[in-house]
Amino acid sequence: MDKKILSRIFIPFVLVVLAGLWAAKVIIANYYPSHNEILGWYSLNWAVTIFLTAVGVHYLLCGIFMRSKGVIARRMTIIAGSVMLALALINLTFAIALPHNIIAPIIAIIMTLGLFIGILVTGGRKWDGGDNQNIGYKNYHQRKAEEEKAEKAGKK
Repeated sequence: MDKKILSRIFIPFVLVVLAGLWAAKVIIANYYPSHNEILGWYSLNWAVTIFLTAVGVHYLLCGIFMRSKGVIARRMTIIAGSVMLALALINLTFAIALPHNIIAPIIAIIMTLGLFIGILVTGGRKWDGGDNQNIGYKNYHQRKAEEEKAEKAGKK
């Protein structure tokens, strides 16, 4: 079994749960109208909010725990996750009518936390760290000189 199976089935699982909630709401509303308050809260706004939150958390976790990708990919994944969470917050305001003057500070907190986590996870490394910063790196001229030296040693 693949090690990334949980990461790959998380979003489809969330979609199945959301569709199941929608089906349950329709069934309850049509066949059990006296119990309509059970899922009366569930609407398209809540479905989108839950989906965006799940995608945001998924991107954040993928960005934090991916090891084989570069610094840019990790930071961009974390930033994409924080953007999704900010969009989920905006959608949540429409779902539960939060006061509109508190939305911008919360979005700013989410975005700065995303940037902070991106820097924390990648260790503050720059994306353009080249090979020449590695220990023992040899430039073109040094490699050519070694090749010529090896050829001379091989001919003797």
